[in-house]
Amino acid sequence: MLIINKLEFSQNFRSILQQAGQIPPLPETARQLFKLRNHPEANLEQLTELIEKDPALAAFIMKYARMSIFGYGNRINSAHLAISLVLGFNTTLNLALGIISSGCFQLPNHGVLGRIRIWNQALECAALCRELCHIMTEKHLVDYELIYLSGLFHNFGYFLFGYLYPKEFSYLNDLVTRYPEQDARALQLQVFGITHDTIGMYLIKSWNLPEEIAVAVAEQNFPDYSGKHASCVKLLALANRLLQDQAQADGCPYIDTLALMECLGIDENAANAAQEKIRSCRNEFHRLAQDLAA
Repeated sequence: MLIINKLEFSQNFRSILQQAGQIPPLPETARQLFKLRNHPEANLEQLTELIEKDPALAAFIMKYARMSIFGYGNRINSAHLAISLVLGFNTTLNLALGIISSGCFQLPNHGVLGRIRIWNQALECAALCRELCHIMTEKHLVDYELIYLSGLFHNFGYFLFGYLYPKEFSYLNDLVTRYPEQDARALQLQVFGITHDTIGMYLIKSWNLPEEIAVAVAEQNFPDYSGKHASCVKLLALANRLLQDQAQADGCPYIDTLALMECLGIDENAANAAQEKIRSCRNEFHRLAQDLAA
């Protein structure tokens, strides 16, 4: 059992997070993806060419496009078809960005905070965020591609925790696995004095990802947040609640889930249908997460 001085640990962790060079930079392929993302004349052919330079990435994109949620199955036999026919430019680019970025970090595969579980949650959350965004009546409040990335990156703080403090992260993984009835975030605060959402915010900022993503990741457990990009925060919080099958899965138990939906202009029946759509693919998401952890 590790003996941890919570105050000292959290202060040291925050100090490291604020130091230039302590957080690993984006891999070169991720930087190239960003260049494409920011280039007004970028096209599918350029993206496909970049994806196909990495055979493992191309294979994953194909597997993702074959999911039952899209309805194409084994007809998708190339990365080009996966991108052009099923996923499109933005979703492919964002998905590839998340996959390549996580390659900076190594985590144990198993446990509640293992690489498989983290990727499983990330893929499901991103997909549900996008589904919810599509059924919002006030669509102008949220950029559906940025909210997809927010869902994809929402728990990446665990990757950075494990990278900077592998021994302490292993201890946290054991704790959360051993005490499933305890809230993982509460355990982080109790033992370490810092949480994965705060760590994730520093990671997003270090990588110069859009501000909406940093805010959504940082505030995802506080849907009462009313500052800039509040709708992104609320949508990510709603997705997390629906995925965890808990009405109060964050730090604001006094905010009813239906009130969150109403604030976002989301019909309850439509939200339940989106939740069921993602839930029906859970086995597929799990297999994809296993592939990413291999």
